[in-house]
This record gives sequence, structure tokens and C-alpha cells, in this order.
Amino acid sequence: MPPLRWAWRGALALFVLAGLTGAFFRFAVAHGGTLGLDLTNVRHAHSHLMYFGWVTPALFALIARHLPDLGGRPVPRIGLVVGATFGLALLAYPPFLLYGYTSAQIGSAELPLGVMAAGLNVLTWYAFAVLYVRARRGAPPSLPLRLLDLALCFLALATLGAWGLPVLQFSGRESPALMSALTHVFLDVFSEGWFVLGTLGLAAAEAGRGVRLARWGVRLARWGAALAAAGVPFTFALGMPAALVPPLFAGLARLAGCSWGAVSGSSSWRCGRAFGGRGVWHSGCSS
Repeated sequence: MPPLRWAWRGALALFVLAGLTGAFFRFAVAHGGTLGLDLTNVRHAHSHLMYFGWVTPALFALIARHLPDLGGRPVPRIGLVVGATFGLALLAYPPFLLYGYTSAQIGSAELPLGVMAAGLNVLTWYAFAVLYVRARRGAPPSLPLRLLDLALCFLALATLGAWGLPVLQFSGRESPALMSALTHVFLDVFSEGWFVLGTLGLAAAEAGRGVRLARWGVRLARWGAALAAAGVPFTFALGMPAALVPPLFAGLARLAGCSWGAVSGSSSWRCGRAFGGRGVWHSGCSS
């Protein structure tokens, strides 16, 4: 596999741009001077660039780097997928900065440019998921692979929210509750499922390189994966306005949040113990 140092540098560059956008948002809130921008749109531009241009391509590159060590094959065309992810992340930044989720007047048409750009980003996620599934075929089961598999599943699930938003806007049947739910399905399932589980999977791969799980560890990993699979899809309701969430569903979301916290905490603890025993961290994109 060719070196992917450039992917790490690109992710850091877009992280800096997203961070500067967030700093501008906080400065404008504290001191005014928005430069004519809507701060809600600035916040959307910041968060979406973090998701699209920092977290996602970096995880793609690191997962592809580790997959052969976990028994899979090299991910083909990973450089092309990561490069396209960077390009589309930058393409989505100006529409979100200027318009957010609202529509822009283009000639006689009103188009939700930010939402449309987000949809284009989703296509690279599907491309990576297909390549990942093919490359990991035949790999022996392990805790890192279970976490990475689950992370990719939640990445795919989060896209349902991304596709649902433009469908609602084009249909003209916008509902505040449904719009909020779809937005949080996209953002929260993405962050809690794809980002956190993907990072934990990579940490487990690095910490347990060459180490097989004991029988109790395999069982614990299976139960943890099952709890995450059951809990993460409901956590989106925790970020919605309380008035828009039915009480029964709100209680279910809190329970799901607790179970998810237990899974992520126990996985982090096991990885931390493994790192403590090894006392070393190998950079996933250094070779």
C-alpha cells in the first residue's frame, strides 16, 4: 500500500480551517462582528467540515493502513477515495457557511446547496464501505474488526438522516420535529457511532497487535458490540429539543446513552491497559 502521510496532513489542514471557523463563531458571539454571516450557518460550516474533512478521511486512511494487520487485504484505490473525500468536504464548506440548511436562490430555482453538497460527500462513504467489506473478507474475528465493522454500519445508518433532509425539503412537507430528528440522526449517530467506534477499533488494533483475545475477552467484545448496536441508534434523541421528543422515547434514549457510555468506557479501559503494558504507540500512517 502506498504511504498515506499526505492524508494525515490534509486532515490536519482541514481541521485547522474548521477550528478557525469555530474560533470566529465564538469571537462573534462574545464581541459581535459577524461580517454579515449568520452564526447558525457558521456553526454548521464548522461542524460539517470537522466531520467531512477531518474525522472521516483520517479514519479511512488509518483503517486501510491497519486492515492488512488484522488479516484483511489492502484496500484498493484508497488514495482516490480519501482524495475525493477531501475535495467534496471543501466543496460543502462555502454553501454551509453562506446558507446552512436553507435554500439559495439560483436563478429562478431555490436549491439547498449545503444539503446537496452533504449528499455528494455521502457517496465517498459508500465507496469506502464497499471497498472495506471486500478487503476484510476472510479476516479472522477480533475485537478491532468488530468495532470497525460496527463503526461502518453506523456510518451507513447516519446517511439515512443525510438523505432524509433533502427529501423533506424538496417535498415541501417540512416538520420541525422530523427535521430535527433527521439532523441528529445524521450528526449524532455519525459522531457516536462512526467516529467513536472507529477510533476505538483503531486503538484496539494498535494496542492488541499480535495478541489474541482470551475467551472471556471475545464474549465481552460480543456483548459490547451488541449493546452499542442496540444503543447508538437511539442516542440522537438526546440532542433534540426536549419538547419535540415524546417522554417514552426520551427515556429510551437516556437508557441507550447509558449503555453506550458503558461500552465506550470499557473499551477505552481495555485499550488503555493494553497500551500501558506495551508502553509504545505506532503511528498508523507512518508507513
